[in-house]
Amino acid sequence: MRKIWMIMITVILIGALALLSACTTSALWNNKTEDESGTNVKVEEANGSAKYIVYVALDSSGNYIVKDSGTSVDSYAVIGYTGLVAELKIPATYQSKHVTKVLVVPDYASYECSMNGAAYAGNDPRLTNNTVVTSIVFGSNVTFIGAGVCAGMVNLTSIKFETAVALGDSAFAACIALTSVTGSWTPSPAAATPFVASGYTPS
Repeated sequence: MRKIWMIMITVILIGALALLSACTTSALWNNKTEDESGTNVKVEEANGSAKYIVYVALDSSGNYIVKDSGTSVDSYAVIGYTGLVAELKIPATYQSKHVTKVLVVPDYASYECSMNGAAYAGNDPRLTNNTVVTSIVFGSNVTFIGAGVCAGMVNLTSIKFETAVALGDSAFAACIALTSVTGSWTPSPAAATPFVASGYTPS
């Protein structure tokens, strides 16, 4: 009789351990599912290229803000990219302000240039002749892309404008791999040829 009781107790203990193990495994699995559900994905994670974009602050007239001038920031322009993510996505906003232009800055040291919210003090990151980027999506607040800004990006195959954009002369000149342009654009000035010597022929 004692032997039977010992066997029953052993079976009960094994069953309890198995149940406890199953509950623990289930709890861990549920937590992992919640953690990885993607409900709180940060912008930097969703847009891998964002943290490598260099900006310059613009005043209310759309001019570059001189460094340490104390002028209020009205908007920002993208002036470069230092990353190795080939799919470049220009955001609609930066530092809670609209990103309205993509330009070439003449002197990084003279103007309010920044990356990831901090002053930019790196090497020349301009988009001209960049060989890493293969596609660019221009955010919904970008309305102007300056002359020659993206010229010579030989591996660029596609661009997308999320709103109507004015393109400066030679904005995408010599982008020999470019074949896909999505969205509305107009040349600025009217006689400008944004895609001269590129792989894209406007219809």
